Amino acid sequence: MEPTTFEQYWQKNRQRLLNDNQEYREAIEGYKMKSGADWLLFAMPVVAALLVFDWNPFGRELLNWIVSALVAIICFAACVAVKSWLSGGRPISEIEADIKEQARREFES
Repeated sequence: MEPTTFEQYWQKNRQRLLNDNQEYREAIEGYKMKSGADWLLFAMPVVAALLVFDWNPFGRELLNWIVSALVAIICFAACVAVKSWLSGGRPISEIEADIKEQARREFES
């Protein structure tokens, strides 16, 4: 079969194929906020941004807003990385690639 034919099949059936896979569903559920620790982990960027803003390291308000936003973004990315590391699962992109490869083998056979 042509790769474009499989790609069309994948585009049509991607969501169904992914949702049929238990590991994928568990990985998606892992990103949901289920416990107080999750809420605390995602509240940290807000607290960090407010602390930097109140610290007022630069004399200009616009610069303080920009720095506070950058701190919040960096802290959020760090918190997502920590949550992913603590959950111990594989990244969703790897799981999806495996599911796509399995679907390709089934489609071609």
